[in-house]
Amino acid sequence: MRKKQIRTDQAPASLARYSQGIRVGNTLYVQGMIALEPGGKMLVTGNIQEQTERVFENIRAVLAADGLDLRHVVRVVAFLAQLKDYPIFNDIYNRHFTHEPLPVRTTVQVGLPAGALVELEVTAIAE
Repeated sequence: MRKKQIRTDQAPASLARYSQGIRVGNTLYVQGMIALEPGGKMLVTGNIQEQTERVFENIRAVLAADGLDLRHVVRVVAFLAQLKDYPIFNDIYNRHFTHEPLPVRTTVQVGLPAGALVELEVTAIAE
C-alpha cells in the first residue's frame, strides 16, 4: 500500500515527527489540528470561537493541498479542553458542516497542548 505525505505552508507545520496529512488510497488522514497560525508555532489567542475558526482554516488548508474540502470529510474527532465550551463549538461546527451526509463525530474532554481549547482530527475520502 502506497502512502503519500500531504503538506502545505497554509497550515501549521508539524511540531514533532508526524505529517500534516497522509493519503492512503482514496483516504486522507489529517493530523489533529489546534489553533496554531500557519507557518509558525503561535497559538491563536482568544476564546473557543476564535480557536475553533482557526482550526477549521487549518484543516481546510490540508484538505485543499490534496484537492479535497469539508464535503469529503467522513469522520471528525473533536477534543475540547472544557466541555462547557461544547455548545459554542457545536454551533461553529454546524456552520462548517452543512452538507449531507454529515460526518460521524466523537467529542471528548482532554488536556490539550500549548493552552489550546480545541483540537480536531479528520478523515476524508476522495470520490
